[in-house]
Amino acid sequence: MKRFIKYTFIFLIPILLIAICLEFTARSIPNPYKYKYEWMQDHAEDVQTLILGSSHTYYGIRPEFLSGTAFNLANVAQDIKLDKYLLEYWADNYKKLTTVIYPISYFTWSYSGLEDNRENYRCRYYRIYMDCDLYSPFSKNNLELSDLTTARSKITRGLRNLRIKNMSMGCDQLGWGDDYTLDRKNQYLWNDDKSTIDVIDIHTNDDVELINKNYMMTKEIADFCRDHKIRMVLVTTPCWHSYNDKLDKNQINTMYQLIHQLQQEYGLIYLDYMRDERFEADDFYDSNHLSDQGATKFSKILDEDIKTATTQ
Repeated sequence: MKRFIKYTFIFLIPILLIAICLEFTARSIPNPYKYKYEWMQDHAEDVQTLILGSSHTYYGIRPEFLSGTAFNLANVAQDIKLDKYLLEYWADNYKKLTTVIYPISYFTWSYSGLEDNRENYRCRYYRIYMDCDLYSPFSKNNLELSDLTTARSKITRGLRNLRIKNMSMGCDQLGWGDDYTLDRKNQYLWNDDKSTIDVIDIHTNDDVELINKNYMMTKEIADFCRDHKIRMVLVTTPCWHSYNDKLDKNQINTMYQLIHQLQQEYGLIYLDYMRDERFEADDFYDSNHLSDQGATKFSKILDEDIKTATTQ
């Protein structure tokens, strides 16, 4: 028995060493979560406008085209609970923060959250790189290798970028997701009606309890902004008609009804671009995300509209 334990231990040592090396390699590859955390640690006291939310704002709003010092703290599949956590994390550091831009999309109120999403592997990025205590340090969310498929993909992509001297991490210096470019636009998916329907199916949920829960968490963000004298601007980003035309009417009505309730209670600015006809095909990367060209166009329009709304 002792012999078996001895040889088992000898066998496991190299495997453990390889795993440690792979974990270290994965963590050393630049990524938007680590970058955004470090940027906020250094600049939270200077930031004037914060952009929260999921992929619609991550890819849709470019801080460089907003007035003052703005930063995009959104990320793919980021839920309301994480938005609230990140906003409050630097509460003691804010000195100049005057505006929080918060997206309300078709799926906002019905989103079950990142942990229950097919992209739940992203939870570990908040735990590892953003000091997020919503996830236990003793859970799988504190290991890059807890999801071997995405860890392998991340390492492979990082090493390839290193070889070609491309250190892109998926976002620019102000946190905007810069990889939804027209050059990379998948024309098949863009023209594929089934892919749009599949996305809408994922975004549609009539769970009343979940909707109420998300609405109440959004109110907590609004409470924080009101208590800290921060202007909260609600925004619905542009979507292409192939997406808009297939949405569930009841869910859309609920979306606007709850937005109206927030406006009434908190006196919030709401800017709706969902069906804005100024945006053309090349302004979109897919049916519900803007391309780099569209993000530039939208950010400039948004900046002017926020200025106009705040002076009325």
